[in-house]
Amino acid sequence: MTDWARFDPVAPAIWSSIPVKNRGAPYDRMAAGYDALVGNAIYNRLIWGCAKSNYRRAATDFLAKVPDGPLIDFGCGSCVFTANAYQGHEERLTLFDRSLGMLSRAAQRLPTGRYLQGDALDPPFEDGHFAGAMGWGMLHIFGTASSYLAQLARIVKPGAPVAISTLVHTKPRIGNVMLNMLHRNKEAARPEGPDVVMAAVATYFDLESSDQCGNMLFLTGRKRI
Repeated sequence: MTDWARFDPVAPAIWSSIPVKNRGAPYDRMAAGYDALVGNAIYNRLIWGCAKSNYRRAATDFLAKVPDGPLIDFGCGSCVFTANAYQGHEERLTLFDRSLGMLSRAAQRLPTGRYLQGDALDPPFEDGHFAGAMGWGMLHIFGTASSYLAQLARIVKPGAPVAISTLVHTKPRIGNVMLNMLHRNKEAARPEGPDVVMAAVATYFDLESSDQCGNMLFLTGRKRI
């Protein structure tokens, strides 16, 4: 399990692995607006072509596959879609994100969770620490050329299940316009198609399932043994 004692407590149920002077993050000031927009059912249907229930169901289905051992949400954000799915798993779940603002909002939704501020490109965990991992809506922020997937693979055990969701460029959709805008605003990496993303994920994991809902691609797999 995660050794919480080696991290700095910064708020009830929230710790940090980042030096004090570097703890600020862009999403700190955007957290409330993020929740209001991204948590809106109409926004998700109209822009991304996917229902909020799809995200919650993906988390619930994945958790059922990992009956034992420590888990991580590797970029949990505000848990706007996942808090209900995570109830009952708090003792073994590390909720990890760079933004204290987002973690604070997540803690309001799931007060019994345990939250850690940290850098997904340099996470403070030993190799093979987790029995399973989730990365909801994070890969499109960093892009497949980043070390996000390599770090995700590093911190889970060989054979461990993983679940990833990411926004992709797909058939002509309004979401493609939004993805391009996020990239121009430096809020996301250069948009990539589903084939490129799946090939990158398959570098580290044996893919078991893929499901596309509008611009959102859901993948599950296991770390190669």
